[in-house]
Amino acid sequence: MKRAVVLFSGGLDSTACIYWAKKNYDEFIMLTINYGSNEEKVANKVAEFFSKELNIPLRIIKLDFLEEFSKLRGTTLVGGETPKVTGKELENLEYAQETAKSVWVPARNVVLISVAASLLDALGGGDIIVGFNAEEGTTFPDNTQEFIERMNEMLKYGTLSEVKVVAPLINLDKRDIARLLKELNAKYEYSNSCYMPKGFTDDGKPIHCGECESCVRRHRGLIQGIGEDRTVYVVEPNI
Repeated sequence: MKRAVVLFSGGLDSTACIYWAKKNYDEFIMLTINYGSNEEKVANKVAEFFSKELNIPLRIIKLDFLEEFSKLRGTTLVGGETPKVTGKELENLEYAQETAKSVWVPARNVVLISVAASLLDALGGGDIIVGFNAEEGTTFPDNTQEFIERMNEMLKYGTLSEVKVVAPLINLDKRDIARLLKELNAKYEYSNSCYMPKGFTDDGKPIHCGECESCVRRHRGLIQGIGEDRTVYVVEPNI
């Protein structure tokens, strides 16, 4: 039996991962990890929506220490105001790397993968599904193939059961992910990518700010990938 835990943040990438996992695994769990981020309440409701929509078990875990460490570092993703960007600015790699630093949560993916590994080790092994992709890998070093390989090497020694990280989107950019979501008939408009979401519409769609890096990447990917974007924005992203 193929078992997996999908690390689910609520965005386009992890939404694509749960639809993909639904087709490729006999048993899997959505795991959402809270650490005091600005979008936490919205992300939890998004996770609950997809858990019911796809009939997938969901676990939500709170890591108070990661919230504390994030505030210690001063990341804008936890209690701060995240930078507003345009698509043109994101084309400047140096600028994009600076915005990435401002939302960096200390060792987040190391911690999240470790939590998922602990759960799978307890269950007897399986795959940790992550939404790492080629586009974000250019600015976030913990979204790269090298990072996955290093984590998998560590997991050989850190778990008694066979546990490994699997990244089905690792060679895709946001346009490719948009095409995959369409192919999988995913209800992506109920996902949330925004760093500073503004709640929900009456029919349950997250309201995106439209100005943060994540909103811009989301809108650009959907428009360039499938020619449409059903996401609700306060301000239409400048791509």
